[in-house]
Amino acid sequence: MTFTFADLFAGVGGMRLAFEAAGGTCVLTSEIDEYALRTYRLNFPENSGNHRYINDVLKIQVKDLGDNPGDLDVLVAGFPCQPYSLAGLRKGLEDDRGGEIFKGLLRILKTAKPKVFLLENVKGIRSHDDGETFSYMLNELEKCGYALRDATLNSMEHSNVPQNRERVFIVGFRDTDQVAAFNFPEPIKLKKTIKSCLQSSNINEKYYYSDRYAAFAEIKRAVTSEETVYQWRRHYVRENKSNVCPTLTANMGSGGHNVPLIIDSKGIRKLTPRETANFQGFPRTFKFPAIGDSHLYHQFGNSVTVPLITRIAEEIAKVLNG
Repeated sequence: MTFTFADLFAGVGGMRLAFEAAGGTCVLTSEIDEYALRTYRLNFPENSGNHRYINDVLKIQVKDLGDNPGDLDVLVAGFPCQPYSLAGLRKGLEDDRGGEIFKGLLRILKTAKPKVFLLENVKGIRSHDDGETFSYMLNELEKCGYALRDATLNSMEHSNVPQNRERVFIVGFRDTDQVAAFNFPEPIKLKKTIKSCLQSSNINEKYYYSDRYAAFAEIKRAVTSEETVYQWRRHYVRENKSNVCPTLTANMGSGGHNVPLIIDSKGIRKLTPRETANFQGFPRTFKFPAIGDSHLYHQFGNSVTVPLITRIAEEIAKVLNG
């Protein structure tokens, strides 16, 4: 049995890949960033008149999601994390963007009444304002008519992807019997290594560091092991000793903070955009449009770990299919 889903704050389509793998059919995509949309449309050419694009999530109406309330099976939303991130402005629901977007989600849930929703955000959303923000959000979601489950899952522990990436997931079901039957995926053994995600040849010279960079002496001193992904933290190098990639971020392509570094047989370099996609579990066949690397780094830093979402989507599908 297939099910329908709407892909909100879709980015480049990580959620869509996962829910399609679980048997879902996407009926609506919402993503406001033009560069992310270029990547998304390249990988999901729409051949069906049943699919719609509405770029601004605040403009979505009930009729966009089905003929009647309750027609949509699943709503998925990796909604923007900046207002709630420990690394961000930490203005939470007082932030204009964060507040309006969350209220927009509540409106859609109240009016369109999808059978299930999945929300994803950064781990820091739990601790923001001493937990008050997260408690408020859960209460408001329950008022929309949903029974909830939430969990913090790590890509390296729950999806066999070697990236230390903790994210908070909230699942809501309108049917209380269904929420009781739902389980978040259990941890699985990490078998893939850093090298499973690295390209072995044909790396463009532009990704390598040399003494033309002011910080190269410090980088060369600290980056010594081919088994580790390091981070350049503005003024120093941090070694990630867990033998996985540190959390990819949206700013990793703009210089400065959290730039992932490795050393290979040719020298010290940053991860390529393809490697960041690999560390998010995207298929090697995923296509990149002709846009700058900075946009690609931003897109995959903002994305989800596809195999982890696939495991969650499969659990949702299992419950929906009874």
